[in-house]
Amino acid sequence: MSRHGNVNRGFTLIEVLVTTVLVGLAVVGVLTAIRAVGVTETRVQTADLLQRLAAEKLNDLRLLPDPGQAAAGGDFADRGYPDVTWELAVEQTDSDALVRVTVTASRAGASQELTTLMYLRPSTGAAGGAPEGTAP
Repeated sequence: MSRHGNVNRGFTLIEVLVTTVLVGLAVVGVLTAIRAVGVTETRVQTADLLQRLAAEKLNDLRLLPDPGQAAAGGDFADRGYPDVTWELAVEQTDSDALVRVTVTASRAGASQELTTLMYLRPSTGAAGGAPEGTAP
C-alpha cells in the first residue's frame, strides 16, 4: 500500500463556497438584465403612446383654418388618457401661408414632440375685396 492510499476525492468547503458565490452573482446579473429589459419595454411603450397621441392631435389641428387659434394645451382625457398632457406651439415661417406647428405630448416626465408645417387657408369673407370671379 502506498502512503496516499486513503485519498479523499470530494470538494473542499472553500470550493463549494466559491461556486455558490459565483452562481449567486450570475443569478443577480440575469435578474438585473431582465429588469432592465422590462424598464426599457415600458419606456418604449410610453414613447409609442405619446407619439401616437401627438400625431392624433396634429391631425385634429389640420381641420382648423388656423391652428394658432386653438388652445395652447390640454390633456387626452377624451381619448382615455387623462394623465397625458399636450402643449401646442405655432410659429410663423417665411411664408405667410405656412406655419410650423409643434405638439408635445407628456406623461410622468417622458415626452414626445412632433413638428410639421401646415398651410393656412385663405380667409373667405368681406375683409379684403371682391370675391373670386367677380369684377371689382
